[in-house]
Amino acid sequence: MPMNVLRPTEEEALAAWAALVAADAEQVARVREPEPPADHYGAIAHRFRPGALESLEWPVLDALIAPGETVLDIGAGGGRFAVPLAKKGCRVVAIEPSEAMRRTLTAAADEAGVAVEVHGVRWPAADWRVDADVSLAAHACYDIAEIGPFLDAIERHTRRLCIGVFAQFGRGAALAPLFEAVHGEPMQTLPALKEFTALLGARNRRFEVRTVSKGVEEELTEREEAFELARRMLWLAPGGAKEQRMRELMEAWWGRPEGIALPVQRRFIGIVSWEPARRD
Repeated sequence: MPMNVLRPTEEEALAAWAALVAADAEQVARVREPEPPADHYGAIAHRFRPGALESLEWPVLDALIAPGETVLDIGAGGGRFAVPLAKKGCRVVAIEPSEAMRRTLTAAADEAGVAVEVHGVRWPAADWRVDADVSLAAHACYDIAEIGPFLDAIERHTRRLCIGVFAQFGRGAALAPLFEAVHGEPMQTLPALKEFTALLGARNRRFEVRTVSKGVEEELTEREEAFELARRMLWLAPGGAKEQRMRELMEAWWGRPEGIALPVQRRFIGIVSWEPARRD
């Protein structure tokens, strides 16, 4: 019997998630023009500093997490949420494998005058011993193939509440028409909000979803910044024929006198909270 897509088992949901991640990874490896840098986020870590991007999610997170709680921030990036949480009186333990992101986070915490405990490891980390009241994985799970062990480890080290933050669609989905026009094949899209809630349902977790939205269809961006963002999303080498084609299409489709009107990457964002499985 084929899988009932509306009632997947946990095993089926995990396999479907892994298949989406694998399809994306295979495509990226095939179309990528430059060699992967030592730190993929080195050139853009500054965009993940607190205040660099509008944090629509923050009011919801602020309401879900109480001062004085210990928060495990997995994939903390440049501190978009770690620093505000520390400022409201939480003990924040940040997990971030990117060195550039860790430098950005540490600098932001120092400037804010708060302490954030930063660990340069990948989750799940071997021999991890710190438990937290709340765990937070904000935009950190899209490309995690082994999502089951990832979530199991989160729940194992969380006492009260687990929180995942997901966009409506995965990385770069708003640029899918541009990707196809440049590379000549449809873009493979990573799992995102609806896939994650389906997975939690298959795992029999009690969860709640709160959504926030910008309410706009496009974002006006300075030209060179828009080209650089799109180049990275399309995995193109600077100065190549495909990058030139990309620039021409972006001007034709989204060019404005004052910049490039990029399609909004995240029309709405879901903040998913759930209770960890009961521990023995």
